[in-house]
Amino acid sequence: MTTGCMNISNIDYAEIINETLTSKINITNENRQGYQYYLPKGLRIIKTTGSNEIFLKDNNYYYLYVDKVSYYNNIQKDYKEKDNVVFSKKIENNEKFGYVEIKKTTNEQYFIEIMYNYAKIEVIVPEEQLKEALAYSASILTSIKYQNTVLKSLMEENTLGSNEVEYNIFETADTESSYLEIAEEYGQYEEEQEHVDPDFIRR
Repeated sequence: MTTGCMNISNIDYAEIINETLTSKINITNENRQGYQYYLPKGLRIIKTTGSNEIFLKDNNYYYLYVDKVSYYNNIQKDYKEKDNVVFSKKIENNEKFGYVEIKKTTNEQYFIEIMYNYAKIEVIVPEEQLKEALAYSASILTSIKYQNTVLKSLMEENTLGSNEVEYNIFETADTESSYLEIAEEYGQYEEEQEHVDPDFIRR
């Protein structure tokens, strides 16, 4: 199993994070208001609302939130690693920071929370898909490039402060309940039959 050029089958969670965050790949294929990012092949966008997006792969829903306000204001938060979860790691890479936590859920699956580069992804997956989901999530967050000129304009117009849904990316969830509400809402999603090129760049 590989994601990009990295074979993830024989490395641990920490190595996946480190290898992804230090990758030299520097491309984007998705454009949003104030930022761009790279969506890896295999993930499909099923909903975009403001700074929130939901991706789908193998019946697993990836929930992304990009915190443009915290980025613009250069908010800094520290994360303390935990010993009562499956995996907990503080992320530091040059001036970028974040964390990753993996918890076992009530239905014997695994809840991943990864925050990095002023954005956060949550996903619940079975154990055999943990490494793949972690690599996908880290790849997306690492690829985000903010457009400072656009964000400055939005902040001056008070567009971000008034219209963006507040979501604290710096705090981890006590349970997977908020994520499960999203999964329940979109759990009946059916794939469209038309073929979609995974390399297609949406504009």
